Amino acid sequence: MRNGFVLLACSIIWLGCASKKNASSTAEPAIRFEKTACFGTCPEFVLTVKSNGEATLSVVTNLELEKGIYTCSNCDPLQVQLILKKADEIGFSQYEDKYDPGVTDLPSVITTINDKKVINVLDGPTELHDLEEQINDAYIKHRVWKKIEE
Repeated sequence: MRNGFVLLACSIIWLGCASKKNASSTAEPAIRFEKTACFGTCPEFVLTVKSNGEATLSVVTNLELEKGIYTCSNCDPLQVQLILKKADEIGFSQYEDKYDPGVTDLPSVITTINDKKVINVLDGPTELHDLEEQINDAYIKHRVWKKIEE
């Protein structure tokens, strides 16, 4: 009897963990967009967008928002799909890992889409720049952010 109870308890715990894993798999990060510091007033932040459209923004400096972590209160799940579609259309996964001519004092734009990370300091393809602008416009310029952490 005791062995049956232990087996039942282990099964319930296992099923709970498995269902939790499946529920969160729909909300895995799909896009990470980061701008790094420079010696001037360049915005420095990290944006993470999940596949379900949820987004968080970690602001370091030089953005209209003060330093802290924010969640998007009006993010449209369609935006992430449009960005992923654009990335696919331009062949983002085939881009070089880094576009960097070795110039100092320039910020980097680091875009990660589904496990492919591209660092663009300068001279990246025009289509990459357009994708960066699309992400910036969709999530940084036209969203309402609610601070959740200092």
